[in-house]
This record gives sequence, C-alpha cells and structure tokens, in this order.
Amino acid sequence: MQLDPFQQEAIGWIQGNYSVLVSAPTGTGKTLVADYLIESMAAQGRRVVYTAPVKALSNQKYKEFKRLLGPDKVGILTGDVVINPDAPILIMTTEIFRNLLHQDPARVAEVAYCIFDEIHYIDDPARGSVWEESLIFMPPHMRFLGLSATIPNVDELAAWLTQVHGHPVKVVYHPDRAVPLTHYMYEVTAGITTFRRLEQRYRRYAERLKMRNNGRLRLDFPRTTHVDLVEEIRRRYLPCLFFTFSRRQCELNGAELGQHFDFLTRKEKQQVKEVIDKHLERWSGGTIPRLGSLTRLLLKGIGYHHAGLLAIVKDIVEDLFEQRLIRVLYCTETFAVGLNFPCRSVCFDSVTKWDGESFRPLTNREYFQMAGRAGRRGIDERGYVFTLVDFNRFVPDEYPSMQEQDVEPLRSRFALSYNSVLNLVRSYSNDEIRNILRKNFATYQAERERERLAEALDKARARLEQLERAGDGKQRRQAAKRVRALERQLAEVPPGERFIDEFEAKRRVLEELDFIRGDTLTARGEFAARINIQELLVTELVFAGYFHQLDPDQLNALAVSIDYEPRRSEGRHPHNGFDVAAVQAHVRAIEDVERRLVGVTSVRFQDHMAALAYRWSRGEAFSRLLQGAHQDEGDIVYAFRRGIDLLRQVRFAASEDPILRSKLQECMDRMDRDEVAIVL
Repeated sequence: MQLDPFQQEAIGWIQGNYSVLVSAPTGTGKTLVADYLIESMAAQGRRVVYTAPVKALSNQKYKEFKRLLGPDKVGILTGDVVINPDAPILIMTTEIFRNLLHQDPARVAEVAYCIFDEIHYIDDPARGSVWEESLIFMPPHMRFLGLSATIPNVDELAAWLTQVHGHPVKVVYHPDRAVPLTHYMYEVTAGITTFRRLEQRYRRYAERLKMRNNGRLRLDFPRTTHVDLVEEIRRRYLPCLFFTFSRRQCELNGAELGQHFDFLTRKEKQQVKEVIDKHLERWSGGTIPRLGSLTRLLLKGIGYHHAGLLAIVKDIVEDLFEQRLIRVLYCTETFAVGLNFPCRSVCFDSVTKWDGESFRPLTNREYFQMAGRAGRRGIDERGYVFTLVDFNRFVPDEYPSMQEQDVEPLRSRFALSYNSVLNLVRSYSNDEIRNILRKNFATYQAERERERLAEALDKARARLEQLERAGDGKQRRQAAKRVRALERQLAEVPPGERFIDEFEAKRRVLEELDFIRGDTLTARGEFAARINIQELLVTELVFAGYFHQLDPDQLNALAVSIDYEPRRSEGRHPHNGFDVAAVQAHVRAIEDVERRLVGVTSVRFQDHMAALAYRWSRGEAFSRLLQGAHQDEGDIVYAFRRGIDLLRQVRFAASEDPILRSKLQECMDRMDRDEVAIVL
C-alpha cells in the first residue's frame, strides 16, 4: 500500500521517538498511523495504550486488534468491561487512562506510547478535562500520538504540550481531503442549490408574502421533507447518511421512506437476510426490540441507527451499511464519532440540535465531523453534502459557514473534579499542586491571549498619545474607543489563579465533609480518591452503611440511580428497592455544603430507573422489563452497564473489605447477563 506523504511524515517522527499530533480531515487515513504504531510496538515487545472517547469505539478497536495481533496481545479496560488487563496492547477509554495515572501509575509505567484517538475531544464541555489531565500527568518517558480532525490551532495545542512535557511535540497537519466535498442546500421549490441563491430566493418570497398580507409576514411556504430530498438524490448520490437529531424522527423517517421506496434487488434482499442471521447466531436468545420492524426496512435498503438501540441491532445496521446494502441510513450524531463508515453523500434534516439544555445551531466543527463522512476514497471523485431547508422555519444565521477554514479553534474545558483534588492532595505538596494547576491548556490559552491583548493595547495607547498631540477629533475618538475596547477585553481574560481558587474552594468542601484533614486524606478521602462517578455521594453512602445493609438487588437499584440523568419528559417508575428519602437526605447535605463553598452543586441522583434495575437484578426477562418502560432499550442497557462500572469502582476502593467485595461481585454478576452482557 502506498502511504500518503503526511502518513510517512508521522511514521518518521514516531520512529524518532517523538510525540506527534496528526490533524487531518475525516476519511484521510489518520488511523493507519495508529495501526503502524501498534504493530511496530507489538513487534518490539513494547507496551501501548490506545484511548478512545466512547466505549463503542474502544470495543470496535479491541475486536480489530485482537483479530490482527491475537487475543494474548490485546486487552480492554472500559470500566464495565475488563479483559486481559496486563496485555502489552491495552485499549481503554480516556477516563480509565486518566484514572490509572492518578490511582495506579505502576500499571502504565512501562507504556512506551499512548494513542489519543479523537484528541479534539479536549474541547468537549462535559469530558474534555479528562484529556487534559491525561496529557498533564503522563510520565516523562511516555510519548503520545494524538489523532484529530482538522483544527486551526493545532500548533497552539502542540506548543502547550511541549511546555508541559519538556520535549518537542511534532505537528503533522494535512488539511486536504482525500475526496473533496461539495455543499448544497435543498428546498422543494428551488431544488438542489447553493446557500447564497437559496437565501436570495427566500427574501424574494418573503417580500411577496408581506405584500399579499398587508405588510405582515405570515409564513406559508410549501413544506420540504426528507422524502423530497431522497427523491431528488436517489439516482446519483446514494448511499447516504441522513443525520437527524432525534431518535424518534430517525425511526419515523425510515418508516415513511419505506412507504415510497425499495432500493434493493432480490439478490441483495437475500444478502441482507444472511447478514441478519449471522448476527443472530451469536445472540443469546433474548428479545430484540424493534428488529422485526427494522428488518422490513432493511430489506428495502433503508435503516436507522441511534444510541437507544441494542448493540446487536446497531451491529447489524453497521455491517449492512459497510457492505453497501443500506442506501439511506437515518442516524443521530453518535454515528459520526469514531465509526468509519464513508458513503457518497451526507444529508442534514436540520442545522440545530438539542445539547442537553437548549436547541442551538451546529458549530462548524460539528457540521464537518458529520459532513466529512461523504466521499469514499477510491470510489467517489467527490463527496456531496445536502442540507434540507424548509422555508417555514428558515433562519439564515443558524447555518454553518460550510467553509472548513472556519472550523472553530479548540478551547480548554479544564475543570477540577473532587477526585482530582483528592489525588493531588494525596500525591503532591502545596507548591507542586499550584505548579500543576498552572499547567492546563486553559491557563496557557489565557496567558497567550493576555500577552496578545497587552501588546495590542500598548500600540493603541501609543497611537492615541500621538493623535492627541496632532490629529483630528474623529481619529482621536476612534483611537480612544479602540483603547477602551482592548482594556475591556483584557479585563475579561480569566485570571491565571482561577484554578487555584477553584482547588481551594473544593478542598474546603472536602475538609468540611471530613475527606481531608490538614494535608492528609482521611479514610473517606482515600476511598473517594478511587471513585470517579459521584465520588462524594458514593463515599457518604458507603460510610453510612448502605452498601453493607442493602441486599444485592437493592444495591443494583441504588447504583443505577447514582449519576443517572433522565432524558427530557422521561417518566419515573415507582419502586420500593431502597429508602429514597434517606438517600436524598445525604444528597441535600452534600448540595448544601457545595453551594455554600463553591456556588454550584455537582451531585446527580435520580431513581427513574431503579425499579427496572431491581427487577432485572432479580432475574426478570428483558422483554418483560420493556413492557411499560419509559426508556429506550439502549438507554436501559447503558444505565445498567454504568451501574456495573460504579460497582466495580467501589469494589476496587473496598480492597480491605472482603465481605463487601464479594457482595459487589454478586451484584455485577446479576446485572451482567443476557441482553446487558457485552460480547467481544
């Protein structure tokens, strides 16, 4: 295979034992560099860690490398799955890698390289801090390979990491796509067109409507649907990924399209049946919700994919799409993370999405993360991206620029968890902690911004002084306005000490809750330092005796409720699994201390799924569980596996309590069965 120049360059730096950042568009072959590194290290008998942002990608990579290198060479650690943990090639989530650096550094002491797949996740609001801590706490001898989509400030990221690690970080920047993208809009009266032409058409129509309605704009345009768009592109642009930011809408759209189209030949339908049968052979025989109705669509070359489906259903859909037996796949954003399934075109049914708090427009980076799936290397000369526009809901300012040079730069999301504070106090002196807290990317970016603004302010003040001696009034006013604007911007740059202040505030919380006394961790603190899910609440409940008093089924109901975040409008199942009021008293006590000393609370506890976890733990069939359930089957499995993850952490922390450890193992065994078990 002929390597691209950027791949050759990256491999050359790895051979020279450098840390490397590879920034290149989706589909250009970044992962080939990681594959080379892993095979090279395996041949040399050296250890490598491969971290990924999501468990699905970790599981995929584990299966891939196990086939390539053999089961003895590869292991996986994702919190809820542990296989061959002492293998030379370890696949894990970034959270697990960060936890090992804090809690068990000897486990990774001999690792030569760590691969950070999707390193641009450093900008993820909820989890980006994990990437920063992992990079900051890596031992000096360890090198890393960071793989990223195109980011404009990759040099800034490399400069920060060079400063943190004390050795050069090499940048391999490859902005060119292997298959160029062409971006179009689609509206039913305009057909396939450009954004500029569409906006002009919309304004002309709007003016006519105003005149017709005596100056009032009453929107009454012909409606544009996904079926219209598929009808338009079906002859030239399939297969396509149709991004739809609602699970229910994915399914409804798939069903609606199935009423109009059948894309497969008789031979292809037979191939679809064979793929489904092959996957069902490894299934344990439990129920598979939605597979029946989905199969009817799959036999027409239509599918849907989202996080609410069982893993086997997603596997079937992914396999069929990879074999080009699905022509139109409706999917949510999760399909764009890590999974490498290119196609001829990508469609968007909207440019806004729900981010957990509100509907907001897509960022340019999010748009290109998904749009970048268009165009198959070696098959398509171009990839095509179509955005569906309904003039009745058209807001031009919401649309991404569709220019890759406008992708937003990475921003630090560094935030201190209580677990981080505990591990810092446990391992470092106060002076060392202050130095570490100045090493994060947020502080580096703030210092660079402060330097840039200060330099600009000096020049602006000098210009103002010059104009005050000789210059007209208009120029002086403009110069003075520029000085005031720069002074305001400089004042808004976050102070360099802010993370030290945050550390001290959270340390006071831990002191008040008796996790820290002086510079020493108490028994509570030592326990919490090993917990990474709601460490304050979990520790309080363990030390209050709940994990000892409750039976395994009650304990599973409790574990699934800790850190659970219900979806919008999700109903709650009443239950008697455990005393909710007693647990809520501990929740409120922690919240009160946090709000008083930090200003916000981090505690999350919702028992919406406690009844389901209790019944599952007692051996109930999954099909019975789903009757009347408010949640999707994929969400139920995810919550149960997260409960297993939490129980595993508590079991690790309770190393000196064999009775509790035995009970927790029984809890996990009761949950980790049938539809909830992961087959790798």
